[in-house]
Amino acid sequence: MFTTNEGKLHPVWAFVISGVFSFAAFFVSGVASEAIAGDRSLLLEVIFRALLAMSLFGLYVWLLTVADGVHEHRIAALGLPRVRGWLKQFVIGCAVGFGLTILAVLPIAISGDLSPHLHMGWHILVRAGAVLFVLLVGALAEEMIFRGYPFQHLVEGIGAAGAIAVFAILFGAVHLANPGASLWGLINTILIGVLLSIAYLRTRALWLPWGIHLGWNLTLGFLLGMPVSGLRIFNVVVRADVSGPKWATGGSYGVEASVTGAVIALVGTLIIWKLPLSQLRQEKLATELAHQDSLPSI
Repeated sequence: MFTTNEGKLHPVWAFVISGVFSFAAFFVSGVASEAIAGDRSLLLEVIFRALLAMSLFGLYVWLLTVADGVHEHRIAALGLPRVRGWLKQFVIGCAVGFGLTILAVLPIAISGDLSPHLHMGWHILVRAGAVLFVLLVGALAEEMIFRGYPFQHLVEGIGAAGAIAVFAILFGAVHLANPGASLWGLINTILIGVLLSIAYLRTRALWLPWGIHLGWNLTLGFLLGMPVSGLRIFNVVVRADVSGPKWATGGSYGVEASVTGAVIALVGTLIIWKLPLSQLRQEKLATELAHQDSLPSI
């Protein structure tokens, strides 16, 4: 019940246990960052994202060792193999995220309902660097939780379609706590979760979904100055005032809660489905994780 014929922890139980550990890492990182940063919101985000990413790395590497019997290339086994093509996939992901964001915002810009304001100064440079760090590490941490060890084992346990559905819903649900969350925001975030899950399954690596996630958040929040899932903390250099009907702008949650956002999420999924992408695997890792050869491909 708890182990496979090879003596390894059953994939579904690995998913459950890693899910509990992920929640614990999230909670402990949040409490610790609040204790250190107090009411300094940007510093809190820097500490929280860094602690969360490091905690997840440690927990998942430990689980790979004790539950899966993987003793080499464990970072690669988490979905971050440093093999030929990894950087290309990361850059492609960033470009896709950038392009989809521009398409989502374009109708608002054309209608004249977007008014950006630029903020400059030496103190802005420090804050901008902190925001870039939060965006980079934050996207990685979310991808490790929602497309990393827990997702990979649920795919093995119940199949790709079921795992995509479970994690897309979870991805949408956790964003309900964000400012301005709405039904449209939930639906669109679920659709984006499907997009990112397919990006992982097409490549069997986190580089592509991490790049898409980063490219979207970086373009929307840092370059265009708009809300990212209701959050305004990334608008340090550019801050845009957005007006217009809520179905088009998404209200205070941003374009991720708009009708355009839903269309763009579907377009992005089609793009990732059709792009000529290859799976990233290391030879030794492929031998260690031979049981993954039976996983359904997308």
